[in-house]
Amino acid sequence: MQTKKQRDLIEALQKFYQRPVAKVSLELFFSIAAVLFFAIFAIKPTLLTMSDLLKEIEDKKKLDQQFSQKIAALSSIQPTYLQLQNRLVIIDEAIPGTPQLVYSLKIIEKIASEIGLVINSINVAEIPDEIKTSSDTIPDEIKTNSAEIPGEVKTNVGKTPLTTLERIDVPVALSVQGDYPIIRQFIENLKNYRRSFVIDTVVFTSKEIRGNRKLEARITISMPYFGFNNSNKKL
Repeated sequence: MQTKKQRDLIEALQKFYQRPVAKVSLELFFSIAAVLFFAIFAIKPTLLTMSDLLKEIEDKKKLDQQFSQKIAALSSIQPTYLQLQNRLVIIDEAIPGTPQLVYSLKIIEKIASEIGLVINSINVAEIPDEIKTSSDTIPDEIKTNSAEIPGEVKTNVGKTPLTTLERIDVPVALSVQGDYPIIRQFIENLKNYRRSFVIDTVVFTSKEIRGNRKLEARITISMPYFGFNNSNKKL
């Protein structure tokens, strides 16, 4: 049996929960509990997604800023590029995109014949591959005499990314005969020609032929071009 104190406590609790304040407190408690539940299981993933989106937007802004800086840099150098555009042909002619071996040897023969220098021999250690693509042709002053330098010079610069190319030298050994001033003029003409010829060594020797002293010179030349290095390509 319930004691008098227990009955009084039950009656007091019943009267308390029947009051509006108690009902509101219970509703508020359940509301807060529901909010916490949804915050943990529903709103949290949404907040994480929003955080990722905000970070992605910030990264996009940084990337856009970098692109804007690059575009501004390109715009600033465009006038300089337009001024130097015509000189690119000269650069391509000096160090072409293919070995142009026959064309270059014809130039050497032409320069020697113009000053009366005798070429005894021309030696090329290795014949390089010629990769022909449509581009530049022989310079105008050479095209006028097609008998001396026949054919068309092709280059692959401009069609191949520069990062895949490297400077390669084609070594050539010449043996020439003539007076010292003529040999010296021949070397100077090679160095000043628009097609790049690098004079590596010059060795003079004197020989007596039929009672006459003849001066000979052995000249080693490097003819540079931009192309694929076969040794690297095989690796």
